[in-house]
Amino acid sequence: MKYILMARVIPLLMKGIVFDYLGSVGISVSPADVRKEYKAILARQPEIGGMKNNLIAGLFTAAYAVAVYRVADGEIDETTFEGLVNAVCVSDIFRKMSEGKDFFTEKNISTRNMLQNDPYFNSFPENWKYTFTYDLSVPECFITYSRCAICEMARREGTFHLMKYLCTTDYAQQELMGNTLVRTKTIGNGDDICDFHIIGNHSDN
Repeated sequence: MKYILMARVIPLLMKGIVFDYLGSVGISVSPADVRKEYKAILARQPEIGGMKNNLIAGLFTAAYAVAVYRVADGEIDETTFEGLVNAVCVSDIFRKMSEGKDFFTEKNISTRNMLQNDPYFNSFPENWKYTFTYDLSVPECFITYSRCAICEMARREGTFHLMKYLCTTDYAQQELMGNTLVRTKTIGNGDDICDFHIIGNHSDN
């Protein structure tokens, strides 16, 4: 996978949050080593469409977290990794990226609806694969993923056991947007699909 601009930006956004948290729990790792491992992880991943893929920022963020876990070399257990993910979810940066944003804009809904059957998007074997239906009168949408590019990356890197923590960011993001996410199955928990039901903040349901 190419080291595109978005891939370069993620470490700049994550660095302060991650290393402040690690310092608070007494863990010291080299930011330079984390960046080196992050770039190596991305280099091992197949292409999934670059900046034309509106989901790719999530993969870069997960890859950075995995790089931190790797470089810590056993110092980060699952409880500490869960704390790291939580620190990201309550950070000012995460809040600014999500809080008050309208998930149900015509542009976002149209893009997600288009990509589910887009030949280019679906030409990458390791890319997300999903079906999408929506009802803007509620508003609500149903997204069923049968393949997750982040989970594929985690399997490839031998860190699939961390996915159950990384997947919690979906709930945090939708909550900041004022929406409710209902999910009964998650690929990151070992299920065959992720069944997102996102209910907008204007819904009475």
